[in-house]
Amino acid sequence: MRPWLSLLLWLFCACEGGPPAAEQRRSDLASSTPPPSAEARALPDDEAMPAYPFVEGAELLRAPARYDHLVPRLVPPIGPRFRNLLYEANNVSMRGARTAEGELYASTGAQIAERWRTGAAGVSKLFAIRDALFSQQDHPVDHDPVSVMMPPSWVTVAVAEVMAGRIPRPVQAPAIDDEAAWAAIATPAELFGSFPPSARLHQVSTRTRSVLAPDRLHVTNARRSVHMLARDVRAMIDAAPHGAEAVAAAGAERISLSDRRYFGERLRREHMILVAVENPNRHELADEAKGLTVHGRALPDEAVTLARRVILRRRLRDGDIGLERYHLGEPAERRRAIAVLEELIPERGDATEGGVVWLWVHGGLDPTGVRGNDATRHIGVFRQEVIAANVDVRRVRYLSKPHVPIGGRHLAQQLDNHARRYRALDLPLSLNIGSPLLIRLLGELDARRPASTNNGRP
Repeated sequence: MRPWLSLLLWLFCACEGGPPAAEQRRSDLASSTPPPSAEARALPDDEAMPAYPFVEGAELLRAPARYDHLVPRLVPPIGPRFRNLLYEANNVSMRGARTAEGELYASTGAQIAERWRTGAAGVSKLFAIRDALFSQQDHPVDHDPVSVMMPPSWVTVAVAEVMAGRIPRPVQAPAIDDEAAWAAIATPAELFGSFPPSARLHQVSTRTRSVLAPDRLHVTNARRSVHMLARDVRAMIDAAPHGAEAVAAAGAERISLSDRRYFGERLRREHMILVAVENPNRHELADEAKGLTVHGRALPDEAVTLARRVILRRRLRDGDIGLERYHLGEPAERRRAIAVLEELIPERGDATEGGVVWLWVHGGLDPTGVRGNDATRHIGVFRQEVIAANVDVRRVRYLSKPHVPIGGRHLAQQLDNHARRYRALDLPLSLNIGSPLLIRLLGELDARRPASTNNGRP
């Protein structure tokens, strides 16, 4: 074979065998680099429920029986916790840190949801406030939403519209990438139709998306949240021809569905206590849009009563619920709490199957609802009133607020003193400390006990 023909044959085989070595190395490097996170476009399937999470057994501890009424805080990183204690968790703290720019959360919505699920699965039960658009586990703008809950007050609005002979106007939700359609929605009222508008959600969702994060992610997150809300509203509008009761049932079912889609059905049933603000103060109503009414908007009492009854009964079927918050020193608030209990879990009559009703009770709080007097002075009288009412007391529990502060010197002794007092009142003890400090304090208290009382047990 001639030399030049051999050379051509060698070059042909080399080309057929693949790219040159330098190009192959670049290709291998590109394939080993994970692609940037894709924008989620499709809404989650209504039927798709998260699985019950796996929990590492080595992280689960057991508090001594004399302290099994303590209610510490669940804060990330979750880590070791007590399997036989109730916990409280705060929506903002559970989202974790923000990015360096401070505009988005560093964790994705899926990571935050998994944090809630894993944390809850390792404890007896977990209190979680899930009540308003910006008072729930998903943030509608600052991370990709998992299962945004339609606020309960929206159900009241839809019921009121139908009672007045009107079909509620829908939430506008153009295709997520239809920039012109979003830009054409000029006001929050146009975006939200008959329902309480959110200026921030309108402002972000109607911005033109840039090609760069975090602005693009902000806009996409907001539009996905609007889509979820629009889908819930559409279910109520579809039920409108069948009357106000059907509208309330449709709205309650969508709220229940969002709860279960976020936590999972088993976790919701066995470990979650979802808290709603049935009795909001002025700050919560006006500034946080909590509760079943709308600040500055007249809604008939009949609509509020119907929405409350149907939503709370539907949620109670899924598991425990918590209701905020009642001043037991005020006769009117005691009567209000008892009326809700009689509506949900009467001793005689049509009681809702499902979980337990937890009442968050107090003895007078400041306007923010954070500081003030606990309910210990009034709990005895209130219990007698509940017993005298048409209430199944086996399905009522109480959590006294505000939390009992543990701080300064002699922390272990403080904890023991408060634990004894609350045990005598048959009340859980809400604390302002997390698991790491509680582990240390219980260890100190256990070390002080005479050896004859320990018997080798924790």
